[in-house]
Amino acid sequence: MTAKDGGAGMDREFSIYGPMICGSEEAENRIYKVLLGKSGKRWFVANQLNPADNVYVEGGRNSDGFGGRTLNFRTESGEIIALKGPWHSNSKGLYDDTGYDIRAKSLTQGICALDRKRGYPEPELYIGVLYFDECPVLGEYERIEKLAQTLADEHGKKICYAMKSMGGGVSSWTNPKQDNVPNRRISEDSAHAKGGGE
Repeated sequence: MTAKDGGAGMDREFSIYGPMICGSEEAENRIYKVLLGKSGKRWFVANQLNPADNVYVEGGRNSDGFGGRTLNFRTESGEIIALKGPWHSNSKGLYDDTGYDIRAKSLTQGICALDRKRGYPEPELYIGVLYFDECPVLGEYERIEKLAQTLADEHGKKICYAMKSMGGGVSSWTNPKQDNVPNRRISEDSAHAKGGGE
């Protein structure tokens, strides 16, 4: 949902908090594609709509990911691979090491607005909503952050945003890039027109 004609929309509540999940159970309850990276490490990518949300990599003999627990990963071939202390990683790390690209396959839900009122533990109230996802959307993990930057540049003011994913959430503010602030561009253009520029 976007505000029409670039104007601010209605106010809306949104929370980045969700139920607690068990990370090891989340990891073991899936079927995986196994990829070997340039590092020599094996990567495990969940066979699902949003594979970027469940990417794991082996850490080595003394690795202490997941508190050093041994997790069992079921592969597409039916094999079960036990790893001690694997790490929950991300699609960028996977891409850098293997070239396998799932960077646009995370499920996130987010909001961008002109202001917000903190409401923890209740949902925060976002004021002058410019964008809102009615449900999780498949795309880049940084999708909402990038959109907030675009909106900040278009409006020439800082924008608040929040997003939640399968593994947690974040809320923050982003400022317009100085070169994209409309009033600054107008002022500089006027100065040049009057001979005040170089």
